[in-house]
Amino acid sequence: MSANSESKSEAKRERLVVVLGGCGFMGSHVCRALVAGGERVRVFDKVYAGRKLIRDIEPEVEMVEGDIARTDDVLSALEGAETLIHLVHTTVPGSSMNDPAYDVESNVVSSARWLPRLGETGVRRIVFVSSGGTVYGPPRSVPIGESHPTDPISSYGITKLMIEKYVAMYASMCGVAHVIVRPSNVYGEGQRLHIGQGVIGVLADRALRGEPLEVWGTGESLRDYLYVGDFVDAVTRLVNYVGPHRVFNISSGRGHSVRDIIGTLERALGHAPEVTHKPARGFDVPANVLDSSLLRAETGWEPRVSLEDGVARVVAWLRREAGA
Repeated sequence: MSANSESKSEAKRERLVVVLGGCGFMGSHVCRALVAGGERVRVFDKVYAGRKLIRDIEPEVEMVEGDIARTDDVLSALEGAETLIHLVHTTVPGSSMNDPAYDVESNVVSSARWLPRLGETGVRRIVFVSSGGTVYGPPRSVPIGESHPTDPISSYGITKLMIEKYVAMYASMCGVAHVIVRPSNVYGEGQRLHIGQGVIGVLADRALRGEPLEVWGTGESLRDYLYVGDFVDAVTRLVNYVGPHRVFNISSGRGHSVRDIIGTLERALGHAPEVTHKPARGFDVPANVLDSSLLRAETGWEPRVSLEDGVARVVAWLRREAGA
């Protein structure tokens, strides 16, 4: 190993990265990648959060339990940290519309309590995981670049965008570098299947259980689906990013309809599942395909897992879980 490589490795071992929401679907994958990359990792999550998704790396991370709504809990978790990755969000698009007040209080208000005190910590970089699937709203052009207008039509998208603005404002005021990431529809092993989010995992789970697949509307609306490993690769690159840009889309760059997903599932399962249709939801945009060319140009990142391969991995994971 060269002297330069040794110094970089030593710097990583000295740097503490705090992951807010590290026990969740995306957070657990991010933590695993950080540990594999030689980072010191502290996980912050709810007292009652299950640790199943980080069980394999639990001895290698520091665990801090607390409530994102309590400023002292968050500040305590940030003690000694150099980098912060913020993944906590209490709602999904559907649930956010059922109770927008709770969405604002539990997400925006919570973040607005501790972000003004960021300067009291040693944090020098914050990465906030927003939502490329909701903050832009109905597309004026496809694929959607970072400069596209932000006109969200769900409370979830509005609150994500509000937190983006607070992160940017307080990071600037406190002299903290920040990056906003806007992923498309992230899916993969470990996704929570019963919260109304994550169409690939939900459909695969229902199909394996022999239950009919519920399709909202015609099933023709387009989304791009990003395998969680590709999402994590992008985030870990951006943790070390020092360029001038602050907002990055992360996506597969390819649009697929729910009908496409069902067809891919049929090939992975070897049979055609039953499908039922439900009325379209007013907060679902007709198309959302993101442009990740900025991320590609700045970091060299490329999505590597195809939809076919990713769906097959999800099916294999669900079968392992059923047999566990």
